[in-house]
Amino acid sequence: MKPKKNARPVGLGSGLSSLLGAEIKKNTDNYKMIPVEFIKPGPWQPRKIFDKDELVSLSTSIKKQGIIQPVILKSNGIIKNQYFLIAGERRWRACQLAKIHEVPAIIRDDINDDKIAELSLVENIQRSELNPIEEAEGYQSLLSSYNYTQEDISKAVGKSRSYIANIIRLLSLSNKAKDLLIQKKLTIGQVRPLIGHKDVDIYLDIILKSKLNSREIEKLIKEGNIKARKNKLKDIDIINLEKELSEITGLGVNVNFDNLKKTGTIKLECKNLAEFNFIIKKIKS
Repeated sequence: MKPKKNARPVGLGSGLSSLLGAEIKKNTDNYKMIPVEFIKPGPWQPRKIFDKDELVSLSTSIKKQGIIQPVILKSNGIIKNQYFLIAGERRWRACQLAKIHEVPAIIRDDINDDKIAELSLVENIQRSELNPIEEAEGYQSLLSSYNYTQEDISKAVGKSRSYIANIIRLLSLSNKAKDLLIQKKLTIGQVRPLIGHKDVDIYLDIILKSKLNSREIEKLIKEGNIKARKNKLKDIDIINLEKELSEITGLGVNVNFDNLKKTGTIKLECKNLAEFNFIIKKIKS
């Protein structure tokens, strides 16, 4: 459901904690014990990655102190005795590590899914717990699943429309670029010039190899000749391997290896049918 245009926009001061905090205090004695296997992360949750060390630390605390604050759930609506998490996913995950089979929970079926999605996103942004891709996916979810506009999102999270639009554009990057961004090996400033380019992964190899900053990356893209630049950056071991394989096969050999993912390709260049049949025969033998 799209928020009413005359509704008061929710700013950064109004996340899930402000909506649920007072309600939790009032209803601490009205919670239910719910088996952890009956609970799933809510589809509106923008955060996908949780720090393992933090979860282990929290699970240790829960073993000693118990769960001080209940998790907040909403009934699945389709599957009986199944619930989605509104708030408390870290506690729920930590309980599983601690081998605790039930968690105290408050059921809030009175809150609309679109409002949960908005407030959950605001809450995570407020705590700076989202990586750029999670943030972009959160905005995109509001646009595609909950009928929000960029203007609605801008008012909800307290950020400009241009910021929202630019973050969402990160989703068009290659999986490799997204992974580097999530792992904090590259910054938004470094990957932004790559948006819309078909040779993103080739650029990434050069950027990582040469440790380029955002200005140098912009200059690299303007200069072009990306494939020629990449060949110059090949490791000497790769170049020697190409020469060795070329001498053995009598064919042109091009080796590309991704040190980050530990994967690669070997390309054999056949100039005629005889060379093609020769290599096929060798592979089959």
